[in-house]
Amino acid sequence: MTLLDRYLLKNYFINLLFWCLCIIGIFVVFDLFTNLDALVAAGKKAGNVPKIIAAYYFFKSVPLAMMLCSVLGLISAMITVAMMMRNNELVPVQAAGISTLRIIRPLILATLFVAGAATVLREIVLPNYLPQLVMEAGNMSEDSGSVLNAAIDNETGIGIHGEKMFQGEKRISKPNFTLPKPLVKQLVRLDAENAYYQPASAEHPAGFLLVNIEEIPGVLNGEVLKFKDKQIVFTHKDSPAWVKPDECFIATNVPLGFLASNDAWRTYASTFDLIQAARNKSLDVGNSIHTLIHARLLEPFLDIALLFLGLPTILTYGGRNVFKPMGLSGLLVFSFLAVREGCRFLGANMEMPVLGAWLPLIVFGPIAVNQFMMLRMK
Repeated sequence: MTLLDRYLLKNYFINLLFWCLCIIGIFVVFDLFTNLDALVAAGKKAGNVPKIIAAYYFFKSVPLAMMLCSVLGLISAMITVAMMMRNNELVPVQAAGISTLRIIRPLILATLFVAGAATVLREIVLPNYLPQLVMEAGNMSEDSGSVLNAAIDNETGIGIHGEKMFQGEKRISKPNFTLPKPLVKQLVRLDAENAYYQPASAEHPAGFLLVNIEEIPGVLNGEVLKFKDKQIVFTHKDSPAWVKPDECFIATNVPLGFLASNDAWRTYASTFDLIQAARNKSLDVGNSIHTLIHARLLEPFLDIALLFLGLPTILTYGGRNVFKPMGLSGLLVFSFLAVREGCRFLGANMEMPVLGAWLPLIVFGPIAVNQFMMLRMK
C-alpha cells in the first residue's frame, strides 16, 4: 500500500464516519422528541436512564447505517476525489504517469469493503437480534410484549391468533388456535393461557404447545388428527410423556418471527430465511418477498453500478468548482435510487417480482459499464 493509498483511505473513512454520524444524529434527535417520555420511564424502571436510551438507539442506528452504506460509501468516495481535484492534488500524480483508475483503486476497494461488511451484518448478525431491533421504547426495561400478527397456516388451514408475542420467551399470551375442516368435522377453537413455540425434535415437528387450555374439546380425545398422514394435534392421550392433561401441541410450519412482526421479520431476516419462507407451503409471503430475495441477490451488482455511475462523473466534470460535479452525481444517484425503489414497488404490487428486481440493473448496468470504460481511458 502506497502513501497515496493511505492518504485516500484516511480521507474516505473520515468522510464516511462524518456522514454516518450526521445522519444517525439527525435521526436520534427527531426520534427522541417522540419517544423521550417512554424511554425515561423505562430507564427509571431499570434504574439507568442513559443506558436504556443508548441501548435503544444503538439497535435502531445500526440497521439505519447498514441500509445507507452503499449511498454513504459512494458519497464519501466522491467527496474524497472532489476535494483532491479542488486542491489540484490529482495533477502531479497523473503527471507522474499514474492512471486515473489506479489512483482511485483504493476508493473502489474501500467502497466494496463497506458494502460487503453491511451484507455480513445483514445476513449473519442482525437476524440474531430481532427482539431488540423490533422492541418499542416503552419495553426497554422489561419485555411487555409486542402486537401479534395473526396468521393462517396455508397448508393445514389452522388459524393462529393471540394477545401479544414475547419474542425472547418464544411465547404467545392468551392464544387462540382455530382447527378448520377437514382436519375436524366442525370448527374447533382452542383458548389457552400461553402458547410456547418449540422447534422440531424427535418427538414432534415444529409447532406451539398450548398451556392451561380452558376447555379441551372432546374431538381431541378421539382419533388422532392428521393432515396428509402427518399428525398435527398432540394431546395427553396420545403423547402422555410430554403433553399434560390441560395441554395440547399444534404442529405448524409458521415461523415465530413471522408472527412477531411481519414487517420487521421481512426487514431483518437473512436472505436464506427469506428463501426458506418463500418455499414454505404454510406461508403466503406474496410477491414482496420474492422481489426482496432477488433484490438482495442483486444488491452487490447494484452497488458496483452505483459506484461507477458517480465516480466517473466527478472525474469528468470536476475541477476547482466541486459543486457542479457533486450536483450532477447527486442527481444521478437520486435517479438511481428512485428507479430502484419504483421497480421494487412494481415488482411487489404488480406481480412482477423478477422484473422489479432486475430492471434497475438492466437500465443502469450498461451506463455503468460505459462509464467504467471511459474511466480506463483516462
